[in-house]
Amino acid sequence: MTAVQILEQESPNTSSPDYIRITNVVKKLTEAGFTIARMKAAESDNPAALRLLEQKGEKILPITLVNKFPMITGRYPANDELKQILSVPDGILEPKVCGCCCIEGCSCE
Repeated sequence: MTAVQILEQESPNTSSPDYIRITNVVKKLTEAGFTIARMKAAESDNPAALRLLEQKGEKILPITLVNKFPMITGRYPANDELKQILSVPDGILEPKVCGCCCIEGCSCE
C-alpha cells in the first residue's frame, strides 16, 4: 500500500486556501482508509527530506513523501496528484452533487 507523508513548515499559513484544501483532503482520505499524514518537517527523520532541507532550506517546504521518497516539493500536492498516487476512486474527493440541488455536501439522493 502506498503511503504519503506531507512535511510542513513549523508555522504554516493556516488561513491560505491551499492549506485549508489540503487539510480537508487529508481528512477525507484518512477517513476513507488511505495512508496519508502531515507533520512538521523538523520532526521528520527521513534522510532524503533532511538532506533537501539542508541543501535548499525551508523554501523547499512543504515536501510530499511517497513511500518515504520525496516526490513533490515547494507546494502541496494537487487533488488529482493525490488521486493518482494513492489510486483514489472517483467520488471520495469530489463534492457530492445530487439531482435536487447543487450544494456541496448535500445528503439527498
